[in-house]
Amino acid sequence: MPVQPYNQYWPGPLAEWAPRALGILIDFACSFVVWLPFVILGDVTGSAIIGLLGDAASLGIWIWFAVQIGETGQSPGMRVVGLRCVVADTGQLIGPGLAVGRYFATWLNSFICWVGWLFPLWDGMKQTLADKIVSTVVCVVPKQPFNLVPTRPVG
Repeated sequence: MPVQPYNQYWPGPLAEWAPRALGILIDFACSFVVWLPFVILGDVTGSAIIGLLGDAASLGIWIWFAVQIGETGQSPGMRVVGLRCVVADTGQLIGPGLAVGRYFATWLNSFICWVGWLFPLWDGMKQTLADKIVSTVVCVVPKQPFNLVPTRPVG
């Protein structure tokens, strides 16, 4: 059995695929709850613009979550599951700019038939394609209660 990579600067061991997937599903559910009323209202009224507003609101939620990852290392789903995203070499937070770039890089995970999302299953550093692009890792940290915004300082 291969030994898991270790960096003394990481806040914990590298995260497995299943908790990472659960964290993203929680974040997706938050975005879906914002998006769905716009779509329903757009269908009822026959207005495509309302549907587009829902798409914009959903994108805004994802960018807001990405900024949270940059500033605290965690999105709401990551806090619940107990994960933190950090720079692979230093263990430092990635900052809002790189975090938004990482979010857009995650689209590449899906563009290649979702294979990029599966990379952590066989990759030694348990990184997705997007993590590799921006040189980040996701580590296990203590879980927190669900909240859309960080409620306490991150250490």
